Amino acid sequence: MLDKIDKTTRLRLLRIVAAAAWLDGEVQDRERAFVEKLLAKIPMGDDERKTVRGYLDAPPHPAEVDPTKIPREHRETLMELVSELVHADGTVGDEELEAFHELEALLLG
Repeated sequence: MLDKIDKTTRLRLLRIVAAAAWLDGEVQDRERAFVEKLLAKIPMGDDERKTVRGYLDAPPHPAEVDPTKIPREHRETLMELVSELVHADGTVGDEELEAFHELEALLLG
């Protein structure tokens, strides 16, 4: 799925996934492991991997996280990944759930 998406869109998508990991103020080990599993599945360069890992070390700037820039054909994929991420640590907080539903409404109407 992600290997068929162009690099720019893929980075945007992964930036949003990483931003979702920061919703509760910190990236949990299981969330980090989830992202690492994604990175292992996708053929990409080391620079791209390093960029994505950087989003887990410090939250992406809000101006860099614009879900509306994700093409319509990839929005469902984004929602699936965000859902998997917020469930990865075994706890879905109110902030995460609310943000997920807001993102869903924004992208899928």
